Amino acid sequence: MSAADEYLPRPGEFDPLADEPNAGGPAISPTDKRPASNPADVMRILTLGEVLTYEPPPGSFLVGDGVVELGGDALLYGPPGSYKGFAVGELMARGAWGHGNWLGFPVQTQFASLWLNFENRRRRLKTQFSKMHLPPDAEKFIFVTDIPSVWSLEDARLAKQLRQTIEARNIKLLIIDTVSSLTEDEMAKHFAAFFVSLNEILSGLEPRPAVLLVHHSRKPKEGDKGARALLNLISGHQTLQRRARSICYLGRVTDEFEERRVAAVWLKVSDSGESEGRKTALQLGDGGTLVEIPGFDWNEWQGGMSGGSSQREPRIREEHLREVFGNGLGAMRQADAAAALMEVAGVKRTAAYEALKTGEGGRFAHLLVRQPGTAVISLRPANSAGM
Repeated sequence: MSAADEYLPRPGEFDPLADEPNAGGPAISPTDKRPASNPADVMRILTLGEVLTYEPPPGSFLVGDGVVELGGDALLYGPPGSYKGFAVGELMARGAWGHGNWLGFPVQTQFASLWLNFENRRRRLKTQFSKMHLPPDAEKFIFVTDIPSVWSLEDARLAKQLRQTIEARNIKLLIIDTVSSLTEDEMAKHFAAFFVSLNEILSGLEPRPAVLLVHHSRKPKEGDKGARALLNLISGHQTLQRRARSICYLGRVTDEFEERRVAAVWLKVSDSGESEGRKTALQLGDGGTLVEIPGFDWNEWQGGMSGGSSQREPRIREEHLREVFGNGLGAMRQADAAAALMEVAGVKRTAAYEALKTGEGGRFAHLLVRQPGTAVISLRPANSAGM
């Protein structure tokens, strides 16, 4: 039957097809493979002119040049206890002020942030934020969730409340801490499902907020310790590494319990290659923020990341340490002590730093003591050695 012969109901007459999507529209043949028209397009086609003339809207760069940017995903990861939560709180505070530095890069604009928090109870949050220097109107910019009762972005209850909060509070930075709290496991399919759900929640928001993903690192293996090899420490499938536009590793300088220094290493900044490889050493200050350490010796960090020395190297003995420290008469910066120990014992840098560890597990920890909050080491007094 042609379109001309098709029966059309008279005014007021029941039309059984009135609720059909194509009612009143052009007839589509059952063999027509063209997709039906959709008023909500799922993608936007850019002309070459639009590509070439694009300028980021004012306020797009939250941190650095593309380090944390509206519409982009950044990844902050590291081992447990590496002050990632303090780094998150500091970023929120810097955003409330609209200036300052964060892990080696300047904060470019004022913005509101939402910390979707799955790890920290309210006591910890109070302790952290009560120490920080915040602007008088910080309540307009800093929002933190208590630990949610729903742990899946596929759950409509969490997805709806999250989107409504972003819109109502004008959130420019969404912090998800941690990614693995919202995934069944850390395989490719689980991370892929996470990003699909996240994209659906944020789709259509103008502007789309920046997202900071917080994640844990796995136990290091030999060869994972330097430069881009640190990317291998990202726990789980490489989907996270591929999806994030910028990636920062945050880890303590050494494994000692009293260690309060961390190294922030930017391993990937896709939209600003000049920023890749930037390293900043920081120390947790009394105000709950990470303060940059001037003149930091990066050889110490490399030694602390070593994970052990080669069995082929000569073993360091107690008399070597006593010679370096003048039999207990002097104290030295760890870097200077390591250099002297390398010369005296004929070992490499890795073995020297391993021997100078003063925390639990350090081979000579019963002989060495570190001055609190510093990198200065000395021999313990004779009457306290072995305690």
